[in-house]
Amino acid sequence: MSEQYQVTARKWRPQRFDEVVGQDHVTRTLKNAIREGRLAHAYLFTGQRGCGKTTVARLLAKAINCPNAEKNGYEPCNKCDVCISITGGSSMDVSEIDGASNNSVDDVRAMRDNVKYPPIQGKYRVIIIDEVHMLSTSAFNALLKTLEEPPRHLIFIFATTEVQKVLPTILSRTQRYDFRRMQVEEIVNHLRLIAKADGYDADDEALIAIAKKGDGSMRDAQSIFDQAVAFSGGKLDFEALRQALNLIDADFFFAVTDAIAARDNAKAFGLANDVVMRGYDVEEFIGGLLEHYRALLTVIVTRNVALLEVSKHHADRYLADAKHFSEGDVLKLTRIGLKALADLRNAPSPRMILEMMLVEMALAEKAVDIMTLINEVRGLNGGAPLAPSSSVKKKPDLEVTPVAAAPEPVAAAAPTPAPPKPAPATNGAPVVVATEDRWLSFKESLTTKSIPFKMISDDIRFAGQEGNTLTIEVSKNHTVDTFARVGHVFEEQLRVVFGPAANYVLHRTEKKLEAPPMPQPARPPEAKPNGASYEMPAAVAQNVELSPLEEALMRDLGATPVN
Repeated sequence: MSEQYQVTARKWRPQRFDEVVGQDHVTRTLKNAIREGRLAHAYLFTGQRGCGKTTVARLLAKAINCPNAEKNGYEPCNKCDVCISITGGSSMDVSEIDGASNNSVDDVRAMRDNVKYPPIQGKYRVIIIDEVHMLSTSAFNALLKTLEEPPRHLIFIFATTEVQKVLPTILSRTQRYDFRRMQVEEIVNHLRLIAKADGYDADDEALIAIAKKGDGSMRDAQSIFDQAVAFSGGKLDFEALRQALNLIDADFFFAVTDAIAARDNAKAFGLANDVVMRGYDVEEFIGGLLEHYRALLTVIVTRNVALLEVSKHHADRYLADAKHFSEGDVLKLTRIGLKALADLRNAPSPRMILEMMLVEMALAEKAVDIMTLINEVRGLNGGAPLAPSSSVKKKPDLEVTPVAAAPEPVAAAAPTPAPPKPAPATNGAPVVVATEDRWLSFKESLTTKSIPFKMISDDIRFAGQEGNTLTIEVSKNHTVDTFARVGHVFEEQLRVVFGPAANYVLHRTEKKLEAPPMPQPARPPEAKPNGASYEMPAAVAQNVELSPLEEALMRDLGATPVN
């Protein structure tokens, strides 16, 4: 190993407040406090791992002791003996203590006795206690008196990732600073700067994947960056990163949503097998799929991709996929994934949980808008459909860039019946003639395949046939809306029953629909046994109601009714 090599997290550790990424609210406040001489005797820095707590603590220790800080804009100069000794960890005035391994009351008592002495080089002695929440209760109690009334030359800086475990008596004696989680864009920009300075060729897709894998921690992202560079030999692209870290490609998640949109449970089951065969961690895969659904929901709700932390290629994919799902669909799929994630903890076979989850997602019913359901129920009862609430704004079409707020809604125009759809090529195959029996058979099969059409079955009727095109009459606006949403189901079943060349056109009518007159197949004239054509007597036809059996007897045997 080269003695000159330093990991990126150490090599690129900020040496000035201005170099700290993503914590401007903390660094600006501290610089102002130094400028105005309003230093507190104890600070508490809290936030997730790798967000800069210990780094800022060291910068504060350097800035308040550096003799050139005032001329340097209250930043450490990093050239004087004080700054150099603190940076190298050899300063007698700055002590860094690990709270996890020095957490007993005896450790705190020894530290309390040492801090009585004044600093040697600078103006202040600084005690930095990392992971302070690991101190025992007795150690905290031993620290209380010194923490409340320390010597004028002493400043405490506590750092913790779990501030809820710090005693309230300690919190009340400190100034608390909450460090923010690093944003993906901030990490990507900093990694791009590092790659350029160190001579590495890294593409944006790889840097975005590293930043997301870092989960808000700059230190974690820099460690992943080092590993990826070591694997790729200096040219870092996403494919090299995927192989180095065995990452799940975003295109794999899009394949999952494609199978779910197509309701292809066989393909979904096969994707579960791919997850296992590729060596992906099942829990990590489900977590990534949930993040994929979050991005999809973001596009559906906001109608643009401005909030996504993805490359342009994948942003376009999200825009395309968002047209096949509603908010309710994505929420349902997310709940299925969350349940599977919880079941993994006690499951004997993670693969089984994964397979069941993907098949359940593929078979999940589509969500239906509540207003559509209300209008369909009102239509069944003969009521008029409800108009959209004035408080609801119409969503604009999906766009790549952020869009302005939609204007207030206006009265909606009556829906226009859909034009006839072109029938597929059938090599001249004729359409079956629409008869009453076949129409009833078609409606029965349609209602078993589609709940929306089952609810409006009484509002549609056959009104005629011209060539291969059947005219379908509808009497309510919400019926037309149903055709607009799920007309493909009607069309597919129509061609199954009436032939592959069958087509349809909607006709809107205001009349109440009655039993439709259906064309009857031609029947040859019936004859009496002696060959003569039989005609029912006019008096009988006008005054007597006959059963089918009586009609047959009169027609075939020449019988006449008697009083």
